[in-house]
This record gives sequence, C-alpha cells and structure tokens, in this order.
Amino acid sequence: MCLKIKILKIAGELFFKFGIRSVSIDDICNELRISKKTFYTIFKQKDELVVELLSAIRERQEKDNEHLLNSSDNVLDSFVANSRKLGRPSAIKRHVAFMFDLEKFYPRIFEEHKQLVKGASSHFTLKLLKKGVEQGMFRADMHIDAMAVVMVSLFPSIFSHLSTLQMTQEQKTEFLLDTFVRMVGSERGLEYFLNMRTIE
Repeated sequence: MCLKIKILKIAGELFFKFGIRSVSIDDICNELRISKKTFYTIFKQKDELVVELLSAIRERQEKDNEHLLNSSDNVLDSFVANSRKLGRPSAIKRHVAFMFDLEKFYPRIFEEHKQLVKGASSHFTLKLLKKGVEQGMFRADMHIDAMAVVMVSLFPSIFSHLSTLQMTQEQKTEFLLDTFVRMVGSERGLEYFLNMRTIE
C-alpha cells in the first residue's frame, strides 16, 4: 500500500472517530510513524488531505452503487438491502462529527462535495429507475428523469424533517423505502416488496 493511501486510510479513521478539527497533522503522522516533512511531500496542507479523502469516499460510493446495480437480477432486493444498511444508526452516527466539522470549518470544500455527491446521486438514481423498469419492478409509465429529480431533491429533505418525530433510524428508513416503492413500483414490484416485509 503506497504512503498516500495509508495517510488517507488513517486520516479517514481518525476524522470519522473524532471529527476533522480535533485531529491534527501530528496525530496522523504519529499514528503512521512518519515525520511531518514526509507528510508534506504527499499533501501540502490539511485542506488538500480533506479534498482527497472526500474524493476517495465518493469513488468508493460510486463503486458500491455499480455493484448494487449489477449484483442481483432484482434491483429491488439490492436497493432495499443497501438502504437498510446505510440507515442503521451506527452508519449515520459515524458521519455526524465528520460532516459537522466539514460544513463548519471547510464550507467551500463542503459545498463542492455536496454538489458532486448530488450529481453522482442523480446519475445513480436514473440508472436504478431504468433498471427497475426494465425488470418490471418499477412503473413503465413514469417520467424517469422527473422522478429522479424528485428523489434526489426531496428524499434527503424528508429524512431530515423526520428527525422531529419520535421515530428510530430504522423506522425512518422503512418509511422512506415504503414511500419510494409506492411511488415507483409496478403492481408486481409493490407486491414483491410487501412480501419481502412479510417474510422478514
């Protein structure tokens, strides 16, 4: 493993655990047992490290999304399983300190990252909807481009607003999954989804 990847790995672990602001370059160097001089031959400053780490996170997410789309003959199976995994409290809690620091102390980088994530999410959502239609699990009569816009714009906002209710993370995830399938599911897709819930 090259030094750059090692630095990104350790920095990511520390940032997710303690937040970006609380982790210094010294902390990262001590963890890797390298000098700051060595660190600065790879990254000129902490901002550059944060940008590279976010790029690596987005790249990993895109690979995961591609795997999700290609790992099953039924896109609904993959999508539901992945949504439930991401909706777990531990998965969400892991990102809280990191995202809080990113938005507060690195606003420009945060905004750029947010826009890139939104673009990737739009691309993935379009592919997901098209595949679901091809498989007969999603409605063939929907306007796929418009539905992708609705999902990418509306669903994160809904999830955020659900925090005002006495619901667990799992309940929020299940509510959004149910809403999504009822919006886009064909008769066959909805029946399949409801059967999935019955046998769990």
